[in-house]
Amino acid sequence: MNRRIGVALTAPDDWTATAFMRSIRDRGAEAVALDLSHVSVSIGTDLSWLYEDAKLHDMDGLIVRDVGISNSLELISVKFDLLRQFERDMRVMNTSIAIQNAANKFFSFVLFLKAHLPVPRTVVTTRLSVAKRAIADLHSVLVKPVFGSQGRGIIKLEEPDDDKLSALLKERGVLYLQEFIPNPGRDIRVFVVADEALGAIYRISPHGSFVSNLSQGGRPRRCELTGELSELAIRATNAIGADFAGVDIIEGYDGLYLLEINATPSGRGIKSACGIDVTGKIVELLFSQLKR
Repeated sequence: MNRRIGVALTAPDDWTATAFMRSIRDRGAEAVALDLSHVSVSIGTDLSWLYEDAKLHDMDGLIVRDVGISNSLELISVKFDLLRQFERDMRVMNTSIAIQNAANKFFSFVLFLKAHLPVPRTVVTTRLSVAKRAIADLHSVLVKPVFGSQGRGIIKLEEPDDDKLSALLKERGVLYLQEFIPNPGRDIRVFVVADEALGAIYRISPHGSFVSNLSQGGRPRRCELTGELSELAIRATNAIGADFAGVDIIEGYDGLYLLEINATPSGRGIKSACGIDVTGKIVELLFSQLKR
């Protein structure tokens, strides 16, 4: 049977998107590049997808590489609603719920806490007085966007700063303050697919920076995958309900802490540092679950 597998993406030349497309074709299937921003829907007596010349109703499965970033809440909402509709007709990895759980730093931490996973102390508030007291108690915090990626928009504060906090509160509507964990100038990303930790990389921060994301100049280096790292990453992935994930972990002086989880991770860093193709494993997992 000639399978048709979609890859939801926003940049056709993205390394991970390209690797997904190649892995799908290597299995003898047709790979369909799909930008959710360009999908139209006709609703009348039936529901019809409109997307260039591609037929979307007869796809067998869909891998979500990227949902994309938008300042439009309506567009983001429609994209996730589209994914939910696809989920009714085919196997989708990761699901819309898993991606939302991971993307929301506040809710992912709630899920981690319920799963008894170690996380830095965190305060989420709309009140300036609460934020100032949290910084005084925690001494050093990272102020992060609740929804954000690639290390963008993160600010480190050592003491309460009325002007910065007020500006951030006005811009974001809510403050997410996470205890800064002193570390060796790096974090660890562990890649999980189907309840298996495939490998790990250090992401080494550029000199003078506390951000280690590869998109912000961090350097990938091979990290030994210990049993402790594997267990922590697999439990975190299960907590958000994902089929695969990149799990970010920090080495504190008193142990490991979960920082974030990404349900649409790039596979480029671990491929270059360890030679591991996580995209191939994800495609293999999808094919194993397709209907005959």
